[in-house]
Amino acid sequence: MKKLIKVFAAASLLSISVASTAMAGTWKQDSEGWRWKEDDHTYAASAWKWIDSDKDGMAECYYFDGDGILLTDTMTPDGHTVNENGAWTDDGIVRLRAANPSTAVQMKKKGALLYQDADQKSSSLPGLDVNADITMDLYYDWLQIPVIMNMQMKYHDINTPNMEFLSSSIIKTLGMEKTESSFYTNGCYYSDSGDSEKFKMKIGYEDMTKHLTLGGLTGQFGAFLDNVQIAQDKEGNSVLFYSSETNGLEQYLNRFYDKVWPSLTDSDFKITGVNGKAVISPDGYFSKEEILISMIITEDEESMGLDMNVNLDYKNPGQAVTITFPSTDGYEEIVY
Repeated sequence: MKKLIKVFAAASLLSISVASTAMAGTWKQDSEGWRWKEDDHTYAASAWKWIDSDKDGMAECYYFDGDGILLTDTMTPDGHTVNENGAWTDDGIVRLRAANPSTAVQMKKKGALLYQDADQKSSSLPGLDVNADITMDLYYDWLQIPVIMNMQMKYHDINTPNMEFLSSSIIKTLGMEKTESSFYTNGCYYSDSGDSEKFKMKIGYEDMTKHLTLGGLTGQFGAFLDNVQIAQDKEGNSVLFYSSETNGLEQYLNRFYDKVWPSLTDSDFKITGVNGKAVISPDGYFSKEEILISMIITEDEESMGLDMNVNLDYKNPGQAVTITFPSTDGYEEIVY
Protein backbone atom coordinates (compact mmCIF):
# COMPACT_ATOMS: atom_id res chain seq x y z
CA MET A 1 0.00 0.00 0.00
CA LYS A 2 2.92 2.38 0.63
CA LYS A 3 3.86 2.11 -3.03
CA LEU A 4 0.30 2.99 -4.01
CA ILE A 5 0.21 6.00 -1.70
CA LYS A 6 3.49 7.16 -3.21
CA VAL A 7 1.91 7.13 -6.65
CA PHE A 8 -1.04 9.22 -5.44
CA ALA A 9 1.25 12.20 -5.02
CA ALA A 10 2.34 11.98 -8.65
CA ALA A 11 -0.59 13.88 -10.11
CA SER A 12 0.34 14.60 -13.70
CA LEU A 13 -1.73 12.70 -16.46
CA LEU A 14 -4.90 9.27 -18.51
CA SER A 15 -6.53 7.39 -21.61
CA ILE A 16 -8.96 7.16 -24.48
CA SER A 17 -9.77 4.26 -26.76
CA VAL A 18 -7.96 4.11 -30.10
CA ALA A 19 -9.99 3.78 -33.29
CA SER A 20 -8.69 1.95 -36.34
CA THR A 21 -8.24 3.80 -39.62
CA ALA A 22 -10.14 2.62 -42.66
CA MET A 23 -7.66 2.54 -45.53
CA ALA A 24 -10.19 1.12 -48.00
CA GLY A 25 -13.83 0.22 -48.01
CA THR A 26 -17.28 1.34 -49.12
CA TRP A 27 -20.33 2.95 -47.54
CA LYS A 28 -23.45 0.80 -47.89
CA GLN A 29 -27.03 1.78 -47.05
CA ASP A 30 -29.97 -0.49 -46.35
CA SER A 31 -33.32 -0.20 -44.56
CA GLU A 32 -31.61 -0.13 -41.16
CA GLY A 33 -29.07 2.58 -41.95
CA TRP A 34 -25.51 3.06 -43.12
CA ARG A 35 -22.76 0.46 -42.83
CA TRP A 36 -19.05 0.36 -43.67
CA LYS A 37 -18.02 -2.57 -45.83
CA GLU A 38 -14.35 -3.50 -45.71
CA ASP A 39 -12.48 -4.72 -48.77
CA ASP A 40 -12.51 -8.23 -47.28
CA HIS A 41 -16.37 -8.05 -47.43
CA THR A 42 -16.77 -7.85 -43.64
CA TYR A 43 -18.60 -4.97 -41.94
CA ALA A 44 -17.35 -2.77 -39.13
CA ALA A 45 -19.24 -3.61 -35.92
CA SER A 46 -18.93 -2.50 -32.27
CA ALA A 47 -16.03 -0.30 -33.37
CA TRP A 48 -14.86 3.19 -34.24
CA LYS A 49 -13.52 3.80 -37.76
CA TRP A 50 -11.66 6.81 -39.15
CA ILE A 51 -12.99 7.30 -42.70
CA ASP A 52 -12.01 10.00 -45.22
CA SER A 53 -15.25 9.90 -47.20
CA ASP A 54 -14.65 13.04 -49.28
CA LYS A 55 -10.94 12.27 -49.87
CA ASP A 56 -9.82 15.71 -48.60
CA GLY A 57 -6.94 14.22 -46.59
CA MET A 58 -8.74 14.48 -43.21
CA ALA A 59 -10.83 11.60 -41.87
CA GLU A 60 -13.87 11.75 -39.60
CA CYS A 61 -14.47 9.14 -36.89
CA TYR A 62 -17.64 7.03 -36.91
CA TYR A 63 -19.07 4.42 -34.53
CA PHE A 64 -20.82 1.28 -35.74
CA ASP A 65 -22.98 -0.71 -33.30
CA GLY A 66 -23.00 -4.46 -32.76
CA ASP A 67 -25.12 -4.96 -35.86
CA GLY A 68 -22.77 -2.85 -37.97
CA ILE A 69 -25.16 0.15 -38.15
CA LEU A 70 -23.75 3.70 -38.02
CA LEU A 71 -24.91 5.58 -34.93
CA THR A 72 -26.11 9.15 -35.59
CA ASP A 73 -27.17 12.11 -33.48
CA THR A 74 -26.67 10.30 -30.19
CA MET A 75 -24.12 9.22 -27.58
CA THR A 76 -21.99 6.14 -28.18
CA PRO A 77 -21.64 3.30 -25.63
CA ASP A 78 -18.26 4.71 -24.52
CA GLY A 79 -19.71 8.18 -23.84
CA HIS A 80 -18.82 10.19 -26.95
CA THR A 81 -21.18 12.36 -29.00
CA VAL A 82 -21.84 11.84 -32.71
CA ASN A 83 -23.72 14.31 -34.93
CA GLU A 84 -26.51 13.82 -37.44
CA ASN A 85 -23.97 12.45 -39.95
CA GLY A 86 -22.50 10.04 -37.41
CA ALA A 87 -19.21 11.94 -37.00
CA TRP A 88 -17.62 12.16 -33.55
CA THR A 89 -17.86 15.69 -32.10
CA ASP A 90 -16.28 17.43 -29.13
CA ASP A 91 -18.17 20.53 -27.91
CA GLY A 92 -19.70 20.83 -31.36
CA ILE A 93 -16.39 20.44 -33.21
CA VAL A 94 -16.16 17.50 -35.63
CA ARG A 95 -13.04 15.52 -34.75
CA LEU A 96 -10.67 15.00 -37.67
CA ARG A 97 -7.49 13.04 -38.27
CA ALA A 98 -4.99 13.09 -41.13
CA ALA A 99 -5.75 10.27 -43.55
CA ASN A 100 -2.35 10.19 -45.27
CA PRO A 101 1.29 10.77 -44.27
CA SER A 102 1.66 14.06 -46.16
CA THR A 103 -1.33 15.67 -44.44
CA ALA A 104 -0.21 14.26 -41.09
CA VAL A 105 3.22 15.93 -41.41
CA GLN A 106 1.68 19.28 -42.35
CA MET A 107 -0.80 19.23 -39.46
CA LYS A 108 1.89 18.16 -37.00
CA LYS A 109 4.09 21.12 -37.97
CA LYS A 110 1.20 23.58 -37.68
CA GLY A 111 0.10 22.11 -34.36
CA ALA A 112 3.60 22.16 -32.88
CA LEU A 113 4.06 25.81 -33.85
CA LEU A 114 0.68 26.81 -32.37
CA TYR A 115 1.30 24.87 -29.16
CA GLN A 116 4.86 26.09 -28.67
CA ASP A 117 3.87 29.73 -29.26
CA ALA A 118 1.09 29.42 -26.67
CA ASP A 119 3.47 27.75 -24.21
CA GLN A 120 6.09 30.47 -24.64
CA LYS A 121 3.54 33.27 -24.33
CA SER A 122 1.76 31.74 -21.31
CA SER A 123 5.01 30.87 -19.53
CA SER A 124 6.28 34.44 -19.91
CA LEU A 125 3.26 35.97 -18.18
CA PRO A 126 4.11 37.86 -14.96
CA GLY A 127 1.13 36.23 -13.29
CA LEU A 128 -1.13 33.22 -13.67
CA ASP A 129 -4.30 31.86 -12.03
CA VAL A 130 -4.69 28.13 -12.73
CA ASN A 131 -7.16 25.54 -11.46
CA ALA A 132 -6.41 21.84 -12.00
CA ASP A 133 -9.03 19.12 -11.53
CA ILE A 134 -7.49 15.65 -11.64
CA THR A 135 -9.21 12.29 -11.51
CA MET A 136 -7.28 9.03 -11.36
CA ASP A 137 -8.08 5.35 -11.33
CA LEU A 138 -5.30 3.14 -10.08
CA TYR A 139 -5.46 -0.61 -10.75
CA TYR A 140 -3.50 -3.02 -8.58
CA ASP A 141 -4.29 -6.73 -9.05
CA TRP A 142 -8.04 -6.99 -8.37
CA LEU A 143 -8.14 -3.62 -6.59
CA GLN A 144 -9.32 -0.38 -8.24
CA ILE A 145 -8.64 2.82 -6.32
CA PRO A 146 -10.20 6.15 -7.40
CA VAL A 147 -8.41 9.38 -6.54
CA ILE A 148 -9.79 12.91 -6.89
CA MET A 149 -7.50 15.92 -6.69
CA ASN A 150 -7.92 19.66 -6.99
CA MET A 151 -4.94 21.99 -7.24
CA GLN A 152 -5.17 25.79 -7.36
CA MET A 153 -2.30 28.15 -8.00
CA LYS A 154 -2.03 31.92 -8.26
CA TYR A 155 1.12 33.98 -8.63
CA HIS A 156 2.37 37.31 -9.90
CA ASP A 157 5.66 39.22 -10.30
CA ILE A 158 7.84 36.11 -10.00
CA ASN A 159 11.49 36.87 -9.12
CA THR A 160 10.77 40.51 -8.28
CA PRO A 161 10.45 42.26 -4.89
CA ASN A 162 6.65 42.29 -5.40
CA MET A 163 6.42 38.51 -5.87
CA GLU A 164 3.46 36.72 -4.28
CA PHE A 165 1.93 33.28 -4.75
CA LEU A 166 -0.75 31.05 -3.27
CA SER A 167 -0.94 27.29 -3.85
CA SER A 168 -3.44 24.81 -2.40
CA SER A 169 -4.40 21.19 -3.01
CA ILE A 170 -7.00 18.67 -1.87
CA ILE A 171 -6.65 14.91 -2.38
CA LYS A 172 -9.55 12.52 -1.74
CA THR A 173 -9.31 8.73 -1.84
CA LEU A 174 -10.67 5.73 0.05
CA GLY A 175 -12.73 8.00 2.32
CA MET A 176 -9.68 10.05 3.30
CA GLU A 177 -8.98 13.71 2.55
CA LYS A 178 -5.64 15.51 2.57
CA THR A 179 -5.40 19.31 2.35
CA GLU A 180 -2.21 21.35 1.91
CA SER A 181 -1.50 25.00 1.20
CA SER A 182 1.44 27.39 0.94
CA PHE A 183 1.87 31.06 0.11
CA TYR A 184 4.45 33.79 -0.09
CA THR A 185 3.87 37.47 0.69
CA ASN A 186 5.82 40.38 2.21
CA GLY A 187 9.06 38.39 2.07
CA CYS A 188 7.72 35.51 4.16
CA TYR A 189 6.85 31.94 3.17
CA TYR A 190 3.97 30.11 4.91
CA SER A 191 3.26 26.38 4.76
CA ASP A 192 0.30 24.41 6.13
CA SER A 193 0.49 20.64 5.60
CA GLY A 194 -3.00 20.12 6.97
CA ASP A 195 -1.69 18.01 9.87
CA SER A 196 -1.40 20.85 12.41
CA GLU A 197 2.08 21.50 11.02
CA LYS A 198 2.16 25.19 10.16
CA PHE A 199 5.39 27.11 9.79
CA LYS A 200 6.65 30.35 8.33
CA MET A 201 10.07 31.67 7.47
CA LYS A 202 11.53 34.89 6.15
CA ILE A 203 13.19 34.37 2.80
CA GLY A 204 14.19 36.77 0.03
CA TYR A 205 12.32 36.67 -3.25
CA GLU A 206 15.44 35.54 -5.16
CA ASP A 207 16.01 32.54 -2.88
CA MET A 208 12.28 31.80 -2.86
CA THR A 209 12.19 31.71 -6.66
CA LYS A 210 14.94 29.06 -6.71
CA HIS A 211 12.71 26.68 -4.73
CA LEU A 212 9.53 27.21 -6.73
CA THR A 213 7.96 24.78 -9.17
CA LEU A 214 5.11 27.10 -10.15
CA GLY A 215 5.67 26.31 -13.80
CA GLY A 216 5.14 22.86 -15.23
CA LEU A 217 1.37 22.96 -15.59
CA THR A 218 1.46 24.63 -18.98
CA GLY A 219 2.83 23.14 -22.17
CA GLN A 220 3.70 19.67 -20.85
CA PHE A 221 3.57 17.75 -24.12
CA GLY A 222 4.51 20.09 -26.94
CA ALA A 223 7.44 17.89 -27.99
CA PHE A 224 5.22 14.81 -28.33
CA LEU A 225 2.39 16.06 -30.56
CA ASP A 226 0.99 13.67 -33.16
CA ASN A 227 -2.32 13.11 -34.97
CA VAL A 228 -2.99 16.83 -34.78
CA GLN A 229 -6.25 18.65 -35.55
CA ILE A 230 -6.68 22.44 -35.37
CA ALA A 231 -10.17 23.96 -35.21
CA GLN A 232 -11.97 27.14 -34.15
CA ASP A 233 -14.73 27.21 -31.52
CA LYS A 234 -17.70 29.58 -31.30
CA GLU A 235 -15.76 32.00 -29.06
CA GLY A 236 -12.95 32.42 -31.57
CA ASN A 237 -10.47 30.27 -29.65
CA SER A 238 -8.09 27.95 -31.45
CA VAL A 239 -8.66 24.36 -30.37
CA LEU A 240 -5.77 21.93 -30.76
CA PHE A 241 -6.51 18.21 -30.50
CA TYR A 242 -3.57 15.81 -30.43
CA SER A 243 -2.23 12.48 -29.32
CA SER A 244 1.32 12.10 -28.03
CA GLU A 245 4.03 9.81 -29.29
CA THR A 246 4.90 7.52 -26.41
CA ASN A 247 8.51 6.87 -27.42
CA GLY A 248 10.70 9.01 -25.18
CA LEU A 249 7.88 10.13 -22.91
CA GLU A 250 8.94 7.74 -20.14
CA GLN A 251 12.37 9.39 -19.99
CA TYR A 252 10.68 12.79 -19.90
CA LEU A 253 8.51 11.73 -16.94
CA ASN A 254 11.51 10.38 -15.05
CA ARG A 255 13.35 13.68 -15.50
CA PHE A 256 10.23 15.53 -14.39
CA TYR A 257 9.73 13.39 -11.27
CA ASP A 258 13.44 13.61 -10.44
CA LYS A 259 12.93 17.34 -9.88
CA VAL A 260 9.48 17.29 -8.29
CA TRP A 261 8.97 13.83 -6.70
CA PRO A 262 12.43 12.16 -6.48
CA SER A 263 11.06 9.02 -4.78
CA LEU A 264 9.21 8.11 -7.99
CA THR A 265 12.35 7.84 -10.11
CA ASP A 266 12.85 4.29 -8.83
CA SER A 267 9.69 3.25 -10.70
CA ASP A 268 9.53 2.12 -14.30
CA PHE A 269 6.90 4.02 -16.35
CA LYS A 270 5.35 2.61 -19.50
CA ILE A 271 3.04 5.06 -21.26
CA THR A 272 0.32 3.30 -23.24
CA GLY A 273 -1.58 6.36 -24.47
CA VAL A 274 -1.61 10.16 -24.30
CA ASN A 275 -4.33 12.37 -25.76
CA GLY A 276 -4.82 16.09 -25.30
CA LYS A 277 -6.93 19.11 -26.09
CA ALA A 278 -5.59 22.65 -25.75
CA VAL A 279 -7.83 25.71 -26.04
CA ILE A 280 -5.84 28.81 -26.99
CA SER A 281 -7.35 32.28 -26.63
CA PRO A 282 -7.45 34.79 -29.51
CA ASP A 283 -4.57 36.55 -27.71
CA GLY A 284 -2.46 33.38 -27.97
CA TYR A 285 -2.57 32.19 -24.34
CA PHE A 286 -3.58 28.77 -23.04
CA SER A 287 -7.17 29.02 -21.84
CA LYS A 288 -7.92 25.37 -21.06
CA GLU A 289 -6.14 22.04 -21.38
CA GLU A 290 -7.41 18.49 -21.09
CA ILE A 291 -4.78 15.77 -20.83
CA LEU A 292 -5.65 12.08 -20.88
CA ILE A 293 -2.96 9.52 -20.09
CA SER A 294 -2.78 5.83 -19.31
CA MET A 295 0.37 4.19 -18.01
CA ILE A 296 1.73 1.08 -16.33
CA ILE A 297 4.04 1.62 -13.36
CA THR A 298 6.41 -1.14 -12.24
CA GLU A 299 8.54 -1.20 -9.10
CA ASP A 300 10.22 -4.18 -7.41
CA GLU A 301 8.52 -6.53 -9.91
CA GLU A 302 5.08 -5.21 -8.93
CA SER A 303 2.95 -3.48 -11.58
CA MET A 304 -0.06 -1.22 -11.41
CA GLY A 305 -2.12 0.59 -14.02
CA LEU A 306 -2.90 4.28 -13.83
CA ASP A 307 -5.52 6.18 -15.83
CA MET A 308 -5.42 9.92 -15.25
CA ASN A 309 -7.54 12.81 -16.48
CA VAL A 310 -6.17 16.33 -15.94
CA ASN A 311 -8.31 19.40 -16.68
CA LEU A 312 -6.54 22.77 -16.48
CA ASP A 313 -8.45 26.05 -16.43
CA TYR A 314 -6.42 29.25 -16.92
CA LYS A 315 -8.51 32.10 -15.56
CA ASN A 316 -8.30 35.36 -17.52
CA PRO A 317 -4.79 34.73 -18.94
CA GLY A 318 -2.90 37.94 -19.62
CA GLN A 319 -4.83 39.87 -16.96
CA ALA A 320 -3.52 41.05 -13.58
CA VAL A 321 -3.69 38.41 -10.82
CA THR A 322 -5.04 39.44 -7.41
CA ILE A 323 -4.47 37.13 -4.45
CA THR A 324 -6.48 36.97 -1.21
CA PHE A 325 -4.35 35.30 1.43
CA PRO A 326 -5.57 33.24 4.40
CA SER A 327 -4.87 34.31 7.97
CA THR A 328 -1.21 34.23 9.02
CA ASP A 329 -2.07 33.44 12.65
CA GLY A 330 -0.82 30.23 14.24
CA TYR A 331 2.30 29.70 12.12
CA GLU A 332 5.51 28.72 13.95
CA GLU A 333 8.48 30.75 12.74
CA ILE A 334 11.60 28.91 11.66
CA VAL A 335 14.93 30.16 10.34
CA TYR A 336 15.82 29.72 6.65
